[in-house]
Amino acid sequence: MKLSERDRNAAFALLIVLAVGVAIYAFLFSGRPDNPSDGRDFYYLLRSSGRAGIIYDVRGADQQQVTSAYQCGVDIISKGRFAGMALENIACDESGCLSASTEGNGTSQMTFEQAKRKLESIPYILIKTGESPSYSFFQRHMEIVIGKDTGNTTQCDIVAKES
Repeated sequence: MKLSERDRNAAFALLIVLAVGVAIYAFLFSGRPDNPSDGRDFYYLLRSSGRAGIIYDVRGADQQQVTSAYQCGVDIISKGRFAGMALENIACDESGCLSASTEGNGTSQMTFEQAKRKLESIPYILIKTGESPSYSFFQRHMEIVIGKDTGNTTQCDIVAKES
């Protein structure tokens, strides 16, 4: 079966439109990069934002780590870093994630991936559990790892300083 010149041109145009559509879809839904940082990017973004979030990821944690992760969030909030901001708290365990916001009285359930997507446009802190305690900064978020056998001694403050 031979295609006419017109049919070949139409098929080529359709392929171009599909390729452009796939590229636009990938760009819109791939999320912005959130590269490692020294903490200043995150700190300045947090200071200039009217909204922020905390994700507590206690999936697979023992009871002591769970308690320490939630206490870590309480410690951070009580320092007043989020004063005047709308704060979204999302707690995740094996059964999923539960979200609560200071903007309203409602809660909503979601998966861990949905929780991260929900906060990707605002500065947030991810408090998770692991073998040893650590923290790291990215451009738009901070990660705090609550290690095993750390009790409530893990430092959970935002350590970025203004320069």
